[in-house]
Amino acid sequence: MKAIHFGAGSIGRGFIADLLHDSGYEITLVDVNEQLNHQINQTHSYHLYVIEEHYQEKTIDRVKALSPIKETEQVIQEIVSADILTTAVWADNLSKVAPTISEGLYQRFLLSKKRINVLACENAMFNSEILKKEILKLGQLTEEQLEQVATFPNTAVDRMVLEDERNGEKVINIGVDFELAIERNKLVDPTSLPIKGAEYTDNLVKYIERKLYIINCGHAWSGYVGAIKGYKVMSDIFADEQLVEATREVMGESASLLIKKYGFAKEDLESYIDFAIRRFQTPGVVDTVARVCRSPIRKLEPNERLVGPANQCEENQLTNDRLLEGIAAVFLFDNPDDQQSRELLVYVKENGISAAITRYTELMPEGSMHQKVVQKYKQLQKQKGELR
Repeated sequence: MKAIHFGAGSIGRGFIADLLHDSGYEITLVDVNEQLNHQINQTHSYHLYVIEEHYQEKTIDRVKALSPIKETEQVIQEIVSADILTTAVWADNLSKVAPTISEGLYQRFLLSKKRINVLACENAMFNSEILKKEILKLGQLTEEQLEQVATFPNTAVDRMVLEDERNGEKVINIGVDFELAIERNKLVDPTSLPIKGAEYTDNLVKYIERKLYIINCGHAWSGYVGAIKGYKVMSDIFADEQLVEATREVMGESASLLIKKYGFAKEDLESYIDFAIRRFQTPGVVDTVARVCRSPIRKLEPNERLVGPANQCEENQLTNDRLLEGIAAVFLFDNPDDQQSRELLVYVKENGISAAITRYTELMPEGSMHQKVVQKYKQLQKQKGELR
């Protein structure tokens, strides 16, 4: 069996390709990092280190790497012959890989190849549908033709994966726990499960929202609020008892929503929150605030990790005070190396915080949530100024 995977970053190598390897696939990784590709192709393998098992080494073999820029034709041929196609390139970059994937699927269509599962394993709602839409935008395949050659089950992904370097080699440190949930009913064959270790479900949204609205929400919230306090490293934030308790509170707001919406047991979500906090406090794990908080504009979208649960809590008459505080904190995130951070700060400076909230979150000025975010922004802005 052959798998082609776009994106050889931490999630790509440390999670998706790891599961593909354990499922028996030969893997072709597609990535723009030529140095990394060369490293992989020297031995047709790479190494992972399991954090909770004293960094025990795990070797992923039967793998090769290709550049989508310099080896485009080879990548297309790999798509044509693959049994499964996956991505982990960040949701923002799906439009960039769509042309190559479209060409490969088009060639499969011309050759009447069998239908293939295409799984976008990104931290975004309805991730595979985003990729499908980007492919259709190109106009190379009609929707009917694309349906004949591929199916796009959405996924929910969760694993601690951290890039590292050992003996001059780029490696990934991985957490032992993970969750890859896949829409069963959208698979080419719902009775044939293509990736071992994945969870297959007919109600993916509740898994997506549990992960996005509790783990991703709590992680992002702590990063943005911690940045205001001057923290640069996530482990320092999770050594601050006040911030840990506040992070637990914001996760609790999302959990109350999920209990009401999907019927999750309260005890199960409390355990899930405990697991998340423990994970963020794993000894020896170095993760930066800049990484956790990157792409702030995307994280302010209406269905994303902060605004999504805040909106739904409001609709269900549930507390969302901490969530609104987190939304306000995003507008104060200042990282000159992050294009979205720069854009956000410039927009606030030129148009004011109220206009920025409406533009980036779609919270309307007449609404109480909008007004509360403005108030919290001013409070945090003052707090940030005092700390300086």
